[in-house]
Amino acid sequence: MRAITHISASAAAAVIAGAVTEPAAAAGIFLFGGFLDADHIGHFVASGLPANPAAYFHSIFRNEKQLENKYSIKRGIPSNWIFPALHCIEFALLLAAAGIILGSQLLLWGGVGVILHLLLDIRSYPCSPEFFSIIWRISHRKRLLRAWVTHRSKIHW
Repeated sequence: MRAITHISASAAAAVIAGAVTEPAAAAGIFLFGGFLDADHIGHFVASGLPANPAAYFHSIFRNEKQLENKYSIKRGIPSNWIFPALHCIEFALLLAAAGIILGSQLLLWGGVGVILHLLLDIRSYPCSPEFFSIIWRISHRKRLLRAWVTHRSKIHW
């Protein structure tokens, strides 16, 4: 999914949250929901995206197929742990729990932003929605590795 879609959806949700609650809630949704894909940068650079600000900026507006066509990026199993670690329900729950414990609306609503992001990504990963649990990924690693092989051809561009 294009990063701009996440940014736009998170901005809309943030406006609503800001009107109903407080600015920190809006900031949490917008930052964590809209920019969670920053963890993809390392994977994309390792896969062929030029390591320069212009390429990063333009990648915000392209989906995976367009990035593949322009830079020969290959979608596949991320080699770095941070890429899948932020795309999980456990991260959202950790943020929300930290927000409650620390009294931080930014972190609490950041958890909501992560959940919004994951909902938008449902069709972008193999074995979804189970994929979005890191516990499930660890316990079903072999199944997930097999699914990555066939998933690339099933992505709805």
